[in-house]
Amino acid sequence: MSRRKSQNQKGLVVLIIAACALASCAMRGAPPPSPGDCTTIRLWSNGWHVNLAMRAEHFETNHPFRQLYPDATHFLIGWGERGFYTAENAGFWKGLAAILPPSPAAIQIIASDEPVEHRIWPGKDVVTATLSREGAAVLASSLDSFVQRDVQGAPIVLQQGRVADQSTFVAARGDFHFFNMCNHWTAKRLGEAGVPVSARISFTASGLMNAVSRKTPAACPAVDG
Repeated sequence: MSRRKSQNQKGLVVLIIAACALASCAMRGAPPPSPGDCTTIRLWSNGWHVNLAMRAEHFETNHPFRQLYPDATHFLIGWGERGFYTAENAGFWKGLAAILPPSPAAIQIIASDEPVEHRIWPGKDVVTATLSREGAAVLASSLDSFVQRDVQGAPIVLQQGRVADQSTFVAARGDFHFFNMCNHWTAKRLGEAGVPVSARISFTASGLMNAVSRKTPAACPAVDG
């Protein structure tokens, strides 16, 4: 291979990487929902933080969420900076400290035998998103991969969550920082599941909720016949 050809190929690789970075391109996610291959989840927002509301049927029986709450039929799941997220009364300075250096994260799991987002922990806004069955499986698997486990393989429990006896904070993988905050993380998980949203524009809860509302149907497509 000539030096000029090698240089040209290297230059092409650099251009592709740069284009991807500028366009925020990513690996293609799961296929979108279609008639006969569709399920729904919900996004719950309190105005600044978006959680995922999912039914237990979306998770395998050995999933860590179902290990913690085997009788639950619904879950509300969120990811955030560990110190700020788990604090009872986190103030401005704790919030500022959370976004500056990369910090460890936590996942809060709220479990119930009814939709959590309806009565247990009402939010400011709730949006329905449709996924293919593969998309739902990808999302469940991705959530599983972010749960830190002990040497026995059990989730590492940090403390009780916001709803007494129905919620738990567990240690989570991934660093929290200004360019990877809670809504970025949620947008990435949705993108993997086939929802065409960009993490780059998901700094705010309203931005993410509006994007999901625009880019995914709120109901499964009808099956012909």
